[in-house]
Amino acid sequence: MAVRTDTHVTPARSRIDDLDTKLIALLHERRRISAGIQRDRLANGGVRTDTAREREIFRRYRSEFGSAGTTLSSTVLEICRGRLGAERAHPAIEPETGPLRLGTFSFANCGTVRWGLADVPTETGTPAAMAAALLVGEVDVAPISLVEYLRHHDELLALPGLAIGSDGPVLSCQLFTRGPLEDLAGGRVALGSTSRTAALLATVLLAEWAGVDVEYRVEPPVLADMLRQADGAVLIGDAALAETLHPRPGLRVHDLGALWRDWTGLPMVFAVWAVRRSTAARRPDDVRAAHAVLLEAAGRGAANLADVAESLAHNGLFSGDELTRYLGTLDHSLGERQLAGIRHFAKLAARHGDVAEDADLTFFGGDA
Repeated sequence: MAVRTDTHVTPARSRIDDLDTKLIALLHERRRISAGIQRDRLANGGVRTDTAREREIFRRYRSEFGSAGTTLSSTVLEICRGRLGAERAHPAIEPETGPLRLGTFSFANCGTVRWGLADVPTETGTPAAMAAALLVGEVDVAPISLVEYLRHHDELLALPGLAIGSDGPVLSCQLFTRGPLEDLAGGRVALGSTSRTAALLATVLLAEWAGVDVEYRVEPPVLADMLRQADGAVLIGDAALAETLHPRPGLRVHDLGALWRDWTGLPMVFAVWAVRRSTAARRPDDVRAAHAVLLEAAGRGAANLADVAESLAHNGLFSGDELTRYLGTLDHSLGERQLAGIRHFAKLAARHGDVAEDADLTFFGGDA
């Protein structure tokens, strides 16, 4: 019997090697151009990331390569703009005087604080965009998803008494499936690209509570698209709230806040308010002033939920009654039970390799 050799495929392999070399060179060029765009955006007072542009890139790759294209686009974006908060080659210049720059989430979960801030200037964005803005110095004080805080706990300080969470159902951090959770075993779950904490919470709950092994893919946060090639989907924010309040026929809605409380008996904290340690060290009085403004704004908003709901209802996505119900489910406190929930979640996240084993909250001023 003749021994088969690979000599006939050598030219093709050489061609593949040549293409890989060109792809690597193109990625380096794309990263260089992306860095220039980021510098120009920051120099003109903008933020580093453009979430609308990133969604466009997701769609383009997906249309060419399907769900694998979404994974590919996520990797390309991470290479070219860096992991959120990780690229510090061109950090924003922190002001030495004047009020600190505040950020908030653009979702309704920050509606009470935004309403309470009234005319105080703020930057707004998705949790992913706001994490990047805080970590690279585009804003000074802002909410940050719990996972991103824990990943960067050595660079940040949490502000006492402020959080975004729930002590039971949250309505806006959801896992959507066509059947019971156990049916996900061996299947695929799409994770919305704007989600950090909810995505990790879902993976922890499925692995440790439901006991199912699942393949995960990051996808743009559009439920119908996510479920075309997946058995479940994790969605957050206003998109998740809309799908919860007006559920699609045939879909089950698993509230991640409720599942966490049922499993642990603890509240779930999805985001905390934080400041960079460097800013706190240089401008402690200004941080105290910003903290006081935020606490007052949160209190003012909480005391006027109906007015907050009406202001949010102007976008036409939800009615005032729906938003009043939603805002009433949120827990903005950060007491002992919330801290216990955070620390339990941090241990589970470390077990799954998503945060360091010593990750914990450290508070500005040393208070809880």
